[in-house]
Amino acid sequence: MVGAMQRQEDQIAKLQQLVAQQASAQAEVERSEPPVVAPVVTEGVATATVPIAARTVPTTVATGSGTTNPDGAALEAERERALAALMMFRKFDPPTFDGEKVEPWMVESWIDSMETLFEDLYTLERDKVHLATRCLVRTTKVWWKRIKRDRSPDLPPLSWEKFRSLVYTTYFPDNEKKKLQEQFRKLEQGNRSIGEYEREFSHIIDCVPDVVWDVKDRADWFERGLRQDIYRAVHILKLTTYAEVLDRALWAEHGNAHIREKQEASEKEGGKKRA
Repeated sequence: MVGAMQRQEDQIAKLQQLVAQQASAQAEVERSEPPVVAPVVTEGVATATVPIAARTVPTTVATGSGTTNPDGAALEAERERALAALMMFRKFDPPTFDGEKVEPWMVESWIDSMETLFEDLYTLERDKVHLATRCLVRTTKVWWKRIKRDRSPDLPPLSWEKFRSLVYTTYFPDNEKKKLQEQFRKLEQGNRSIGEYEREFSHIIDCVPDVVWDVKDRADWFERGLRQDIYRAVHILKLTTYAEVLDRALWAEHGNAHIREKQEASEKEGGKKRA
């Protein structure tokens, strides 16, 4: 009996020791955790709260110097591209144009040189005016600065076609303009091919752009100068653009040539039979 009681007391002592150890471990855990500070709320005063967990610091912090601006990067890339185009253009030693003591052939020659170089270098349309104006010197350079100053910033960039027209209008000699204007009014195809007629027609318009008002006016003038057989084939279609009139005139010319070839072949065949 005494032995049984002793064993029971030993078990109770062990149980008490185990409970004490668990309590000690729990106290240690509570001491290692940061204290919780409850927010203090006072009427009319903002609430301040201390978080229990530490805040996570971002692995990267954006700074003014390290932030990438997409617009700025695109602008810088465009500048580098334009500079490369300019350097390549200058390697070919393009001719300058000063606008002093100008003869008709000088204007045409300079424009033609620019366009040939643009073609050889595969120049983008938006670069053409910028590159050509780098070749303007003395009076033409002053003229171009005035054009840029007076041009509204709301307008789109000047195209090469408009720039070329401005150069011809400003620097082609007045006496030559009058001669070409008169020549344009009397211009006809005659016995020439459509290609030959079109080259002279376009050449005059290049030199004196104001001889036509717009695309339709250009188409009408070209149509009126066609040879009668081609004029009839084109006029009946009532076309309104220069490209359409030129295209149909070429088709009519080709058709007429084919008919003539057949007639000539038929006549030759008939002559052989009679012989």
